[in-house]
Amino acid sequence: MPQALFFLCIATILAGCSVHYGPRIPGFQPGYVDQRLGENTYQVRIGEAWPKDWPDLEKFAIYRAAEITKLSGNRYFFVINATTSVTSFQITSPGSATTRGTVNRYGDTAYFNATTTYSPPSSTNIQGGWYTLDFRILRESELANFSQVVDADRVMRELEYFIASRR
Repeated sequence: MPQALFFLCIATILAGCSVHYGPRIPGFQPGYVDQRLGENTYQVRIGEAWPKDWPDLEKFAIYRAAEITKLSGNRYFFVINATTSVTSFQITSPGSATTRGTVNRYGDTAYFNATTTYSPPSSTNIQGGWYTLDFRILRESELANFSQVVDADRVMRELEYFIASRR
């Protein structure tokens, strides 16, 4: 019974957790991490999320790419590469021992009878994931050289309410 209660508590906590849009605070808050790879090339990583949140990671990454593009004074970007990586973790609850006993007294002598029940440790697997987006910010003069250009203004407009609800 103690393991069932433990896993119920963990499941309840995890069900309430969802990745929020914002910068990552290691060990405290999942979120995005930006890295400049070159003059106009960047990488956005969004993660430490549970499987139920993975569809949102792509939206977060593309929105962050749009923000970076706009902050650079440009409007368009090109997605170079997008990948998802998954990591599995194991949570183990410790075993437990419960001893119950009775004491009987006969005259001046007390007798103790005890039974110990042992519950072994139990484990469950959980997964966390990262979505990585590599992109290049484009100048207006470069647009003709790329076939699939992303409009940062459009991305920000279309995802505005979704992102606001996840901050």
